[in-house]
Amino acid sequence: MWSKLYLGLIAVSVATVGFFTYYSWSWLQSIGLPIAAIEGYSFNSDIAWYLLWVSFVLLILVGNAILWTTKSSWAVWSSFFYFAAFILMRYFWLEEEAFRFKKMAGLGNGAFSVGPLLGAIIVVVAAIAILGNHFLIIRLNQKLYPDPNAAETVTDNEISEVSN
Repeated sequence: MWSKLYLGLIAVSVATVGFFTYYSWSWLQSIGLPIAAIEGYSFNSDIAWYLLWVSFVLLILVGNAILWTTKSSWAVWSSFFYFAAFILMRYFWLEEEAFRFKKMAGLGNGAFSVGPLLGAIIVVVAAIAILGNHFLIIRLNQKLYPDPNAAETVTDNEISEVSN
């Protein structure tokens, strides 16, 4: 059940975030007023940004449920790859297009955009957070539901009793 919910949620997330990402890019292809194009780009880009974060959190929650019940981490890591793909798309492609558009229209100044660096940092931090989340869920599951087939550990008292 959780897997079907996850697959439906990721499909809807990719479609909606992908649509708003594409639509914000299409504003940069406008032949109208550059200020109106930037405003349209910013509006739709912000919607894509918020949808990305909300969908990422929902995907992680459902992915954690899958990890908890099946001990399979495919959903958690799929959520990370979804997030990383859209972050990299945003900062390496979309923000760079907007930076060039603003510069060509005379609306922006500067010769360097820090977007790609920020995108790379966000992806690395997200990867560390997902790895920590994965470890935490697995350890909590092991603590709450210990494996009955696992070998028992021998304590120091038991060793001293056997040696006497």
